Amino acid sequence: MVAWELPYPIAMQVEELFVGELGEASRIACELMPDVTAALDQVMLRLASGGDRAVVRRYALFVDTAAQTLTSLPARDASALPPAEVVYQLLRQDRVELPWVAPTRDGIGLVTVLVDRMRGFAAGLPQQCVRASHDIDEQRFRWFLKSMAAVELEQESGSPLRRAMTTLGLSSSEMASLMGVKRQAVDKWLHAGPPIERVQKIGAIAEIADILRYRLRDGMPASVVRRSAEAYGDRSMLELIAEDKHEWLLRSVRESFDYSRVA
Repeated sequence: MVAWELPYPIAMQVEELFVGELGEASRIACELMPDVTAALDQVMLRLASGGDRAVVRRYALFVDTAAQTLTSLPARDASALPPAEVVYQLLRQDRVELPWVAPTRDGIGLVTVLVDRMRGFAAGLPQQCVRASHDIDEQRFRWFLKSMAAVELEQESGSPLRRAMTTLGLSSSEMASLMGVKRQAVDKWLHAGPPIERVQKIGAIAEIADILRYRLRDGMPASVVRRSAEAYGDRSMLELIAEDKHEWLLRSVRESFDYSRVA
């Protein structure tokens, strides 16, 4: 498991999530990972309104990141708790149900359920979050289950970082240039996972790569991202990514292949 440096201003232990009200524990957890919570908020809105496979993939990535972050918190008495790897695997196994039990359809709701289940697994506390039956669409839930199964298969064969590099034909040096780090950092991420502050950008790059892979012929994505375009100010997609304009580029790529807009 990756031991990320948490952006929380005060050193805290995992036991601090086990005391007091669930709402307070959820608030603390959200402060630990504001970027992930905000990303989940955006993903959940798209998922609830009819997302596609790429949205499910991002959902899985951010929930996985949240679970890893929570279970990476240090413990005052590690011997009194189940191994962090065990709790992480339990949280990860439950993520298929998270959209349907979250008290709200946003990142805070998902984090609340993760914290609640972590409190149950690690501290033996009764779980408070219950299934929200009123907003479950059975047809969409079946679609979600199938999509999650496909995403799980993809994740077994490669991380978002590795998948993006393969699809776009990027070397470790090229990816490092896009991320503003040294090549050795990317090589480390490929084996141990990226730090939390890099996950959102990598997720955006991976989704861009996935859209191009599904919409273009084999081999074309690697060429397309290197080609300058008038729509991008005579710059290439890779140049925009290096300038941290990946979210704008992702929206542009989505719109380019949204055929419903011209139907």
